Amino acid sequence: MIRMRAILVGLAAVIVLGIVTPCCDLFWIGSLIGSTYLPVGALFLFFFFVFILNTILKVFKVPLRPNELLIIYAMMAVSSGIPSFGYAVQVIPIITAPFYYATPENHYVEILQKFIPAWMAPQNPDVVKYLFEGLPKGMPIPFKAWFIPLFWWTLLTCAIYAVMLSLSIILRKQWVENEKLVFPLVYVPLEMVKEDEKNPMALIPPFFKNKIVWIAFLIPVVIYSIKGLHYYFPAVPDVNLVFDIAPFFTEKPLNSLNPFWMKIYFSVIGLTYLIPTALSFSLWFFYLFFQLQTVIGTTLGFQMPIFPNGFMRAFQAYQAAGSILVFGVLLFWAMRGELKIMFKQMFRPATPENKEEVNSFRVAWAGLVGGFLFICFWAMAAGVKFWAIFLWAAIFFLIIMVTTRLVAEGGLFYIHHEFYPLELIFPFTGSAAMGARSIFTLAAFNQIFSREYRATEMPHFMNNLKMADSAKMKKESFYGPMWLAIIVMICVSYTTILVLMYRYGGVNLTNWWTRDLPNQFVAARAAYYITTPVKVSIKDVMTMIIGGGVTIWLFWMRRMFLWWPFHPLGYMMGGGYAMHHIWFATFIGWGIKSIVLKTGGIKIYQKLMPAFIGLILGEFVGIGAWVVIDLISGARGNFLMWI
Repeated sequence: MIRMRAILVGLAAVIVLGIVTPCCDLFWIGSLIGSTYLPVGALFLFFFFVFILNTILKVFKVPLRPNELLIIYAMMAVSSGIPSFGYAVQVIPIITAPFYYATPENHYVEILQKFIPAWMAPQNPDVVKYLFEGLPKGMPIPFKAWFIPLFWWTLLTCAIYAVMLSLSIILRKQWVENEKLVFPLVYVPLEMVKEDEKNPMALIPPFFKNKIVWIAFLIPVVIYSIKGLHYYFPAVPDVNLVFDIAPFFTEKPLNSLNPFWMKIYFSVIGLTYLIPTALSFSLWFFYLFFQLQTVIGTTLGFQMPIFPNGFMRAFQAYQAAGSILVFGVLLFWAMRGELKIMFKQMFRPATPENKEEVNSFRVAWAGLVGGFLFICFWAMAAGVKFWAIFLWAAIFFLIIMVTTRLVAEGGLFYIHHEFYPLELIFPFTGSAAMGARSIFTLAAFNQIFSREYRATEMPHFMNNLKMADSAKMKKESFYGPMWLAIIVMICVSYTTILVLMYRYGGVNLTNWWTRDLPNQFVAARAAYYITTPVKVSIKDVMTMIIGGGVTIWLFWMRRMFLWWPFHPLGYMMGGGYAMHHIWFATFIGWGIKSIVLKTGGIKIYQKLMPAFIGLILGEFVGIGAWVVIDLISGARGNFLMWI
C-alpha cells in the first residue's frame, strides 16, 4: 500500500512533466527542463515533494518515507527526457517531414516517400498537412491515423530501452561494487531524503537544516531571480553568466576559436566538486587541447570541415567517436573476469544465496539479446539491410554505454556528442553499399534516438540502480515503477505533442523541432546521401583510429601509474560540443576542490560538500520556478539555462 501510494504520486508527476515539457520545447518557453541527466523539471518537483509536500504530510502523520520518495524521483528522472530530446518531440515531425516538405526541387516523392511503409508513418495528405499547418476550426484531431505508426514506434522504443536496462543490470556490479564509481548525480536526491536517525518524524530533513546548504542555495536563486526579473522588466540590471571571448580573437589563427565561451553554471561547479580532481582536470584540459589542435590546423592551412549534421569540426568528432567506441570495448575487457563468473553462474543451478542475482542476470541477457534482435527485425521490415542495422545498433549501444560511464564516473549531467552511428559507418563502407531503403530509416534513427545523446535512458537506469543500492532498497522494486513511468510518459507525450501541433500548426511552433531537425537534418540529409553517395574515407577512418589509439594509451597509463594525471574520459569529452558550454565551470569546480583539499584536507572537503549540493539544487529550483512563471504568463524565450 505504501509503495502504491508512491507510484501514484510518481505517475501524477510524470503526467505533469509529459504535458509541460513539450509545451516548453515547442513554444520555446526558455529552459530545457527534461534534456539532461539531472533534469530541471524532475529535480524541481522533487524539491517540492521533499521540502513542502512531505512537511505537510508529516504534520498529519502520513509522510512519504525516503524509499517512497526515491521511487518517485526514479520515475520522474527516467521518463523526463522522453518528451524532449529523448524521443517523442522528434519522432512525430521526423516521420512526416518527407511528405509535408516534399517539393519538385528536393524530389522527396521519388527519393524518400516510396521507401516509407504505411505502418511507419501516416501518409494521408490531410493528416500530414494539418499537423504542420493546424486543423480547420471544429475538425477533430485525427488520433486514429496515428495509432498504427506510433504503436510500432513505441514497440521499437521499448526494445531499445530494454537493451539499455539489460546492459545496466549487467554492468552494475562491476561499476558499483568492484570499481566503486562515484555516481555524483545520485548524491542530490539521496542527501535530500536522509532522515534524522534520532527523530525520523522531524518536519525538516537534516539536509535542509544545514545553514551552509541554504547559503549556497541562495546564490543561484538570487542571481536567476535577477535575470528573470530583467527579462520581464528590462530596467532591472542583468547578471551576465556568459562571456564570449571569441570576438577578441580577430586575426588568424586565433579567429578559428569560435565558439569560445566562459560560462558559469552553478550545477556544473557543484558536480565537479564531487568527482576526482584528475578527472575534472582532464575535462577542461582536453577541451583546450582540442582548441589548440584547431589553432594549429588553421596555422598550417588544413581544411577542417564541419561533421555532417553537426556543429563541430569533423576531425574533432571522428577522434571523439574513435575514442568512445574503443573505450566501450575496453570497458568490457576490464570486466572480463566478472563476465566469466556471470556466465558460469548463469549456466549452473542457482543456490539459495545467489538465486536472486543469477535470475537477474539471466533476464538481463535475455532482454539484451531479445531486444537487439527485435530492433534488427523492425528495421529490416522497414527495408534496412541486416548488416546495416546490426552495425548501427552495435555502434549506438557502445556509445550509449560510454555515455552512461561519463555520467556515472564524471558526473556529466549534460552530454552532446557530435556524431551519429550512420555517419560513422559511411567512412568504412560508403553510402551506396547501404542502399536507398536503408538510409532514410537509419537517418531517422540517428536523430530520434541518438540526437546529441543528452537524454537517453541508460544513464538514468544506472543512476537509479545505484540509488537503490545506496538506499539499501531492492533493485527489483524500481523496475516496475520505471517501466510504468516510461509507458505513461510516452502516451502522454504523444497526446500533448499531437494536440499542440494540430491546434497551432507545427510551422508556427519552434522551428528547430518542426522544420530544421525533421527536414534539414533528416529528410534533406538522407536525400543527399542517396543522390550524392558518400565515398569511403581513409582520412576519417584514420582519425577514428588515432582517437582509439590515444584512448588505449591513456587507459593503459592510468591503470599502470597512479600519478598519471590524464583521464581518458576527458579526451572523449574534449572534442564534444558540450565542453564549449561547461569547460569553464568545470575549471572553477576543479580549482575550488583542489584548493580545499590542499589547504583543509578531507575533513573540510566533506564539511563543504553540502554547500555544493546546495548550489546544484539552487540553480535548478531557481530555473524551475521561472519556468512555472513563464508558463503562467505565456512569456517565451526566457533563456535562463539553454545548453
